[in-house]
Amino acid sequence: MFNTVSARQIQREYKRVLERANRSKKPIVVMANNKPLGAVVGLNILEKLQLEAAYNKALEDYKAGKTKTISTMEELEADFEEMRKEAAA
Repeated sequence: MFNTVSARQIQREYKRVLERANRSKKPIVVMANNKPLGAVVGLNILEKLQLEAAYNKALEDYKAGKTKTISTMEELEADFEEMRKEAAA
């Protein structure tokens, strides 16, 4: 079962709820009028979700043939330079 807090409790004790979310390593469901409204997650869960999303995107790109093989240091440096130019544009 999920840990829950009321929306009112978030308003009154946001710092304590955030600390609890970071400590528990599990999402805390925010309830309003006895209905789930959202969730509070600790930074460790957020990081895990972001890594999973990046991994899934990379796997999707690989399967779609959108990746390339870099075999030498020169190719790697050229690729980084290309990325710098795109980021600056």
